[in-house]
Amino acid sequence: MGFDDYHIRLHLQTANIGVPEHLFHYPALVLHRDFEGDIIKQPVGTGAFTLEEYAEGERAVFKRRTDYWRNGEDGKPLPYLDELIYISTDKDAGIAALQSGQVNSLYEPRPADFLASKDVEGLTVRAVSTAQALFLRMRVDLEPWDDNRVRTALKLCQDRAKILQLAYFSEGELSIDAHVAPVHPAYCEKPIPEYQPEEARKLLEEYAAEKGIELPLKVTLATKNDQNEPEMAQALKEMAAPAGFDITLDITEPGGYWDRWTEVDLGITSWSHRPLDTMVLPLAYTEESIGAWNETRWFDKEFETLLHEAEATLDVEKRRSIMCKIEDIMQERGPIGNPFWKSIWNITNSKFKNVQAHPTAYDLMYEVWLDE
Repeated sequence: MGFDDYHIRLHLQTANIGVPEHLFHYPALVLHRDFEGDIIKQPVGTGAFTLEEYAEGERAVFKRRTDYWRNGEDGKPLPYLDELIYISTDKDAGIAALQSGQVNSLYEPRPADFLASKDVEGLTVRAVSTAQALFLRMRVDLEPWDDNRVRTALKLCQDRAKILQLAYFSEGELSIDAHVAPVHPAYCEKPIPEYQPEEARKLLEEYAAEKGIELPLKVTLATKNDQNEPEMAQALKEMAAPAGFDITLDITEPGGYWDRWTEVDLGITSWSHRPLDTMVLPLAYTEESIGAWNETRWFDKEFETLLHEAEATLDVEKRRSIMCKIEDIMQERGPIGNPFWKSIWNITNSKFKNVQAHPTAYDLMYEVWLDE
């Protein structure tokens, strides 16, 4: 509901501290009521650039909006750049083009691209910690993952530091098995779980004895191949073998995994950054979200009660005490393993100034300028 030309008032069904962050979330674009679906023909919006040209899978061209509403700190109208051109290319070709000066930046560089660029003269590399991760997720409505002993056993098979090294060149932060990250304001710090294949095997032996089956327990781990998932999957396969898991890897192109990401019983799924701890938890781990984003089918009444309390708690320290309980529940009986949180990078030609690395990989180009 609007109450003047520059403000709106929202009437929520329940209290939620994350409204501003939700409105900045990449799937939550706010469109004008008269928008008909073609952003080139109808560039209605408040952004600093308009989309001038778009060829799917090839390129996109953005032009400076001359009537943009903001001024920079120097008092001059923003944005400073006249044009942005995005070109679709192979990642290896992209890093070669960046190093040779054919392009000025690289979108979502890989760890290998970071290593190849960090000491190159004329390039500037900026790092940022994130809540991005590759989650080992288990569908709790399917055997054997409906038994928490099996889920716990697989979590105990994560040598987190080694996985981080093998899958991401140690460029990140070790994690507990909860979807709350150190970058979140109300994160509750917990000890990083150790690699314990012997304890994992005890749990599997107990489970196997009850079921009347023999170890190793044969399972298939599905994932995609665009964000270092294969390295993580291979590492986990080897680490879990002493515990009694026999893991077959099913690795496909990204499209092949995203077509079935909510259906596979055991998978590694990449999740993007959200700035608040209370944003992703209701999206992925509540009864209401089953069939949409809740790929594990896990929900827990105590967890949901605490989550609703956290969503309504603005005070960070009070919310942290709630998060401590939420994290414990996820670690003790939750559906995910998470060895590490990713660092990500922004890599540009050094002549571009005031560029910022963003944890969601947003290109915020409003106040970037070219220093020639």
